[in-house]
Amino acid sequence: MRRRLLLLTLLLLPVTAVYLPVFEAGYTNWDDPYLTYNNPLVKDLGSAELARAFTAPRLGNYHPLADLSLALESAALGERAAVHHAGNLLLHLANSALVFLLLAALLGADLPALAGALLWALHPAQAESAAWLAERKNLLYAFFYFSALLAYLRARAGGRRTALTAGLFLAALFSKGTAVTLPLALLALDWKEGRPLDRANLLEKAGLLALAGAFTAVAAAAQAARGTLLPASFTGLFSFYAMKAAWPAGLSALYPYKATLAAIKAAPLRYSLPAAIFAGALGLAVRRGARTAAFGLLFFFVNILPFTLLIPIGPALAADRYLYLPLAGLAAALLAALAPAWRSARPVKLAAGCLLAALIFAEAALAAGRVKIWRSSETLWNSVLAASPSDEIANLNLAQALLERGDLARALPRLQAALEANPSNADALYNLGTALARAGRPAEALAPLRKAAFLKPESAPAWNNRGLASLAAGRRAEAHKAFLMALETDPAYAPARGNLAALERIPARR
Repeated sequence: MRRRLLLLTLLLLPVTAVYLPVFEAGYTNWDDPYLTYNNPLVKDLGSAELARAFTAPRLGNYHPLADLSLALESAALGERAAVHHAGNLLLHLANSALVFLLLAALLGADLPALAGALLWALHPAQAESAAWLAERKNLLYAFFYFSALLAYLRARAGGRRTALTAGLFLAALFSKGTAVTLPLALLALDWKEGRPLDRANLLEKAGLLALAGAFTAVAAAAQAARGTLLPASFTGLFSFYAMKAAWPAGLSALYPYKATLAAIKAAPLRYSLPAAIFAGALGLAVRRGARTAAFGLLFFFVNILPFTLLIPIGPALAADRYLYLPLAGLAAALLAALAPAWRSARPVKLAAGCLLAALIFAEAALAAGRVKIWRSSETLWNSVLAASPSDEIANLNLAQALLERGDLARALPRLQAALEANPSNADALYNLGTALARAGRPAEALAPLRKAAFLKPESAPAWNNRGLASLAAGRRAEAHKAFLMALETDPAYAPARGNLAALERIPARR
């Protein structure tokens, strides 16, 4: 126990040091508000909102436990970004400890498990999950998923193991639907442990498979409301993730759908070779009876599968955060492959140790850089634009961040860039028109606000701001109509009601 506590300290201290800057970070304007201070459950931790969290998806996902964890933090410690960042960091540290314990059980040795856990925890792709507040769901489902694997490994066969694993599996599913892969991972674990994959084994997992099926349907229904299935090839996307896992260069908070798809199609060899190498490594491990290495590769495959074929993810083709849990499998496979080195002569053992140390230090340096981009909305979107200067979403969100602090001069070029990418972006038009009106340029503001209201007629703010710009430009009749349209769209929209009342008190010019 003392030895393991020492090893856990050697694991958690460097991870904490790399992620310590998150306490200086705030909210970003990418989903954070909808999951924290604008989340109905966070604002009112009552029975009605709690029931709604468990019966309806949010932002195309079903993750009631993630919402509940954020709400409890806010209720106990106040609604502050630092509070939620602390929660995310604690979960990442807990997951790092679970990965260490899991690898120790798989590898049968603590020091290799420590190296593997460090490789997993400090991989640069993990920064997106640990430093982005909106990814609480990723951290929480991984916590319960790893806990379920450990419970399955450690508990005796029978009802107790099944019940404990099922309870943790259910918690993982309520955190994020991607946990549906656990039954497949358990079957792979049974194979690794030499347990027969027979009818009795499948019957033992019948309940878990039923839960997986039910939550797959829930996740598909939630996602269907936001988009369609991705047309990218399985091989291309799998190779994309394999490359980012093995060589984490060029990571990004957003991989634009069209640009990334075009890159995959333009380089078929580059985006098929990693998948072929992976398949060859898995086949070799199976043929040689290297079951731990094969299990690690199977674990990666099973858990990256939903993001290569089935799950629509809106404007992005892929995401670094989807590597969070699958990377544990690659860490297990790598350390299992290096196992002969630990039993070899001292020079070989020293060389293997130096290689792992170099990898860990390189990862830590890269991860520290990735953590910094989540400091604010501006640092986030500037990092995306460095790789994709014309991206519509990054330009729009950066413009919104700049407008929030009154920097119209820098926001206007970003809004124009977003509109060049998509002239029918109603949000960009709305922001452009609103910014111009506030800058005392109502005549210029009218055109984008008219178009925004036309493209998004259900937006009461668009109609209201069109009315204000019309009034400032001396178009009283148009302003009156716009305020009425805002109230027709949303009768409870107070700004439009107040503006209409004020307009009706002002006598018309003759």
